[in-house]
Amino acid sequence: SVDTIQGKTTAGTVAMPAGTVVQTTFHSFATATDFNSDSNADVGGSTVTFTPKFASSILILTMSVSIQINRNNSNNGGTVNFVVDGVNINHPTNDADYEHYINMGSGNTNLYTRTHKEVSINASNTSAKTIKLVARPHATGDSGVFRVNPTGYFNSTIKIQEIAQ
Repeated sequence: SVDTIQGKTTAGTVAMPAGTVVQTTFHSFATATDFNSDSNADVGGSTVTFTPKFASSILILTMSVSIQINRNNSNNGGTVNFVVDGVNINHPTNDADYEHYINMGSGNTNLYTRTHKEVSINASNTSAKTIKLVARPHATGDSGVFRVNPTGYFNSTIKIQEIAQ
């Protein structure tokens, strides 16, 4: 039985076995954001700061994002991606890589759903990292729009876990 585990130096850190969860943070946001441009834009309310305890760790980033895809014609979709310190992680290189794409035939396209993505990156250092989401639609013509937390009634989350290596 142990009441407290404390590092033997003033740094106060304890070496953890590989695979151990060192720390976890959970960020929830409900900011409604519409995307109607062909370029990535920030998802409102999604920015979070995370400081790794060990440079040798990996960070597992997980998102669960409420989205709406809409267009006054068939065929639309969109993508949501992590940006860590200004670098877009797993950015799609072409239209076929969009996480969500729906082809409804002719007429209005309107879909509410949730997107989930997990990525891992090396912590590399113990400096604070700014982590946020960016998004963009597949098509903007015919009033094409991709929404995160549409109408503000929905909630999205980001979870960050530091795993010892």
